[in-house]
Amino acid sequence: MSLLFKFLSLILFSSIVIPGFSQIKSSTNSEYPLISFRSKPKFFITLDKTGSFVAGKGATTNEIRIGLEFKKKLRLGIGFAALVSDVVAEKTIKTQVTQVDSVLNANLSLAYFSMSGEYIFYNSKRWQITMPVTLGIGSSYFNYFELIDGDYKTKKTDQGTVVLFGPTGVATYRILRWVGVSGGVGFRYAVVNNSKVKESFNSPIYLIRLRIFLGEIYKSVFPRGLSGKRNPPYSNEYWD
Repeated sequence: MSLLFKFLSLILFSSIVIPGFSQIKSSTNSEYPLISFRSKPKFFITLDKTGSFVAGKGATTNEIRIGLEFKKKLRLGIGFAALVSDVVAEKTIKTQVTQVDSVLNANLSLAYFSMSGEYIFYNSKRWQITMPVTLGIGSSYFNYFELIDGDYKTKKTDQGTVVLFGPTGVATYRILRWVGVSGGVGFRYAVVNNSKVKESFNSPIYLIRLRIFLGEIYKSVFPRGLSGKRNPPYSNEYWD
């Protein structure tokens, strides 16, 4: 396991640092991405819908992510994601009421918090090409319904920890000054899998993302800043 973590760490390090070294060599005006931390960051928010395959079936995960963008070179974010597709399996469960084993249909659930680093390879007025690398920590389990005192109660079984890792290539098109859409492909790998759940989360993934540019919204709403003293005010000229 330690070798695997070292390997994944090397991938993450390379995806962020190596492009910076190549830019330094090609131009003295290019910025090494980690130096971007010296600049004032911009807030961003993304709403992701990620498609993958679980137990041989198509499965969708929704995620909300917020974070900071540094000098249009590097984005760091945190988020929360959950599996929203129905992945049903038969489970033998000892019910609370009867205390005997029963075969029930249970729905697979996955929820995790994520941390991401995203290097921006190309950036223009309308287009952006990035490589996000995400690490997610959460749990997987099965949900099922049990009739207790005349009401159906939601129960959990086989809950355990999962750690997910995934690099992705993403292209974003800015529709308006304040909003854009993205598409991307990548791979999700379960570094730590819940041993109680036989279904694997290892899968190619494809994502559709709605990106909201909070910095541009701020500039539109407060062209002279929150205090009203910014001179000159933020301009819309670039987007007109």
